[in-house]
Amino acid sequence: MTDISWQIPPSVLHTITAAPTDRAVAVLLRHSVRDELPPGDAAYVLPITEVGRDLARKLGERLGARLKSLHTSPLVRCVQTAEELARGAGRELPVTPNRLLGDPGAFVMDGARAWPNWERLGHAGVMKHLVSEAQALPGMARPTEAARFLVQSMLAACRGEPGVHIFVTHDSLVTATVARMSGRELKEKDWPWCLEGAFFWEEGDSVHMVYREQEVMASRPLCGLSEHEVIEFARREIAATVGQVASFIFGFLGLLSGNVLLIFVAIFV
Repeated sequence: MTDISWQIPPSVLHTITAAPTDRAVAVLLRHSVRDELPPGDAAYVLPITEVGRDLARKLGERLGARLKSLHTSPLVRCVQTAEELARGAGRELPVTPNRLLGDPGAFVMDGARAWPNWERLGHAGVMKHLVSEAQALPGMARPTEAARFLVQSMLAACRGEPGVHIFVTHDSLVTATVARMSGRELKEKDWPWCLEGAFFWEEGDSVHMVYREQEVMASRPLCGLSEHEVIEFARREIAATVGQVASFIFGFLGLLSGNVLLIFVAIFV
């Protein structure tokens, strides 16, 4: 990575300028520049480089007073990216950790059960599944429902406050979310560079997404009461409160009877 001449991706600079200023804009942004990951290691404590810090500060400067909130994967490189964005913007903003953005992220339900997917398929194999397959890998969520849930949660976190709200994450989450929201399989050449991301804002009854200057409109609501969506919501909520084993059992029972889950959500949510 050290041989690359890094810059803020032009698509990001273009979309910042073109995005509306009268509404909340959520940006699902890959973290800034880091060194190469050790083989077979997620490198939870790998920091961003000095070049990465400098680029994040420059992007923050470009955002300035438009930057309204910062949310981040708990991993060090994402937190540092968010801190440098705030520093560059001259804003004293809290950096809010969000595990939907990483560790484990919106597409992973159980990290221990999901990690063998990476060992068996490799990163490229897992990514191919996330951008093209409907069913969930072991320990993971159904990709389409997970992507729509993540975007809905980001827009809700913006609380309708006009300005730019940054959600710092990892390449896999940006890629899978864009693929699922756009309905097209992203090849490796379409994966985000460091500090590249997707922009989302609400527009009437739709959600507007821009990625690399390509625009897509998705109808609302992003999360409804279809059987698959209810199952995924229930699995995630139960996993967060009573553990992954109960989530797996409940999800299995839900596959047998989606009506059970609809009743559960209607009563308890």
